Amino acid sequence: MPVTAVKFTGDTVFSNTHESGGLYTRSTSASDDGFVVLHGRKTSDSNADHAYLAINSNEGKIEQLTSTNWSDLYLARYDANLNGTGSVFSNNGTKATGSIHIHSRPSDGDTVIIGLTGFTKTFTFRTGTISANGDVYSDADLNKTAANLASAINDSSTGVPTTGEGQGGTYGWWNTDGANPYLTANAPSGNTFTVQDKINCKRQLGWVTTIYNGSSISLCPISGGIDGTKIVDIPAGSKSASISTASGINLDSEDLSTTNVRGYLPLTSDSVATRGRFAVDIKCTDPAAASNIKIQLSNDSINWKDATSTITDLDSDQDQRITGDDLFSEYTRIYFTSYSSTISTALNIKIITQG
Repeated sequence: MPVTAVKFTGDTVFSNTHESGGLYTRSTSASDDGFVVLHGRKTSDSNADHAYLAINSNEGKIEQLTSTNWSDLYLARYDANLNGTGSVFSNNGTKATGSIHIHSRPSDGDTVIIGLTGFTKTFTFRTGTISANGDVYSDADLNKTAANLASAINDSSTGVPTTGEGQGGTYGWWNTDGANPYLTANAPSGNTFTVQDKINCKRQLGWVTTIYNGSSISLCPISGGIDGTKIVDIPAGSKSASISTASGINLDSEDLSTTNVRGYLPLTSDSVATRGRFAVDIKCTDPAAASNIKIQLSNDSINWKDATSTITDLDSDQDQRITGDDLFSEYTRIYFTSYSSTISTALNIKIITQG
């Protein structure tokens, strides 16, 4: 009586293995926006983890970094077929760096433009009232002017600015856009400060550093970024990749001692050849959130329909065996209509066939 674990594998296979640290993704097409979900295991406690990386409209070429470090990556998937090549990297490369030096007090209206090509922020120096988004106070004390600009880039007090953030007076800066999403400004040393990329990578889009008045401000261009280890290239027309054709996310935690999933599971599992009657056996630890799944049937592994036999929400029943009279087909798969758990869960789903 064959027993097969339900699993999820990608359209393509990793060429390298992620060993530690954060992960970042990007596409060669700006139109590949939406989201990327990575599934793997955290470094800190070895529990299963997922990262949901939201990509804004037309920002597919911009690198996106996970907020935590991972020991393993098992599956990467985009929410739709890619228009370009989607790549996943370990964040173990080198950050690009640059510097800004204040030579003399910037005049009212002088500007600094900084960011990635097509995604820049303009900071405007003011010798009087700070009134608009991007305004930076030009202080007679050049060290404070440097700190004001660094604080404006970070949208947080950095070094010793003139004062804090505000509008309608002589504040240090005013920024309604939040911290720069690509760069971090370090605390100034005198009237000079460095900026560095937030990701250890060579940016696909070029850095932009433009000054209006070179006699008062000079820039050392942002450069030196080196990509980390490339784990996989997912070709155009595909949307997912896994560590092998036979292994990605495997729902085979038989003794429920090892977590293997945490939210945003792919909608459908790999197809299982049943060749007749079968049963579905489910055991899991409490996902603490809605986990609704269906059994689907097919005779060609292409066209699918929902089985009449149903699976109870795993949030309310963690031990189920489904043996309905309708569970008879050439192929079956598991369809996750929702899996919103944000905790690491041990999930075991097996397909038991007669022969």
